[in-house]
Amino acid sequence: MLASPSTADPFTRQLAERAPQLWYRIRFVTAGTFPVTVFRLPSLDERGARRVAVALDGQEPVTLTGQAIATGNRGDAWARNVEEGVEKLVAALTVDAPGEHVLRVFMVDPAIAVDQIVVDTGGLQASYLAPPESYHPVFNRHAAQVRWLPDGE
Repeated sequence: MLASPSTADPFTRQLAERAPQLWYRIRFVTAGTFPVTVFRLPSLDERGARRVAVALDGQEPVTLTGQAIATGNRGDAWARNVEEGVEKLVAALTVDAPGEHVLRVFMVDPAIAVDQIVVDTGGLQASYLAPPESYHPVFNRHAAQVRWLPDGE
């Protein structure tokens, strides 16, 4: 997903009412607070930060800020993001009750590109960048066949 045009004004107030947004239906089997990681494609913005916001259902959006500048140091965060091809922005989602919910992703700054979204409800296996897509009986029937092997197998 890419928010465009790149010359659009940022949305900094009333995100839920004004900002462009994507909605994803997701199902939780338990209530709790879970980390969500938004994988954004690294890009610089001469005007400042690259921001995106997330919210569950009608909750207040949480703004996630990406790396704004490159320092030129090989070991800095920007260099790692470019080498990996993504920047991982993390927030927490609070789920009040099990069942279907709506994860909303808001454009705050234009030209931000979101590659993947991962919600860790427990048991997330280590992976280089992100795990395979979750099982869904209609949209991703074959994901149920993926089997994670413990380290060393």
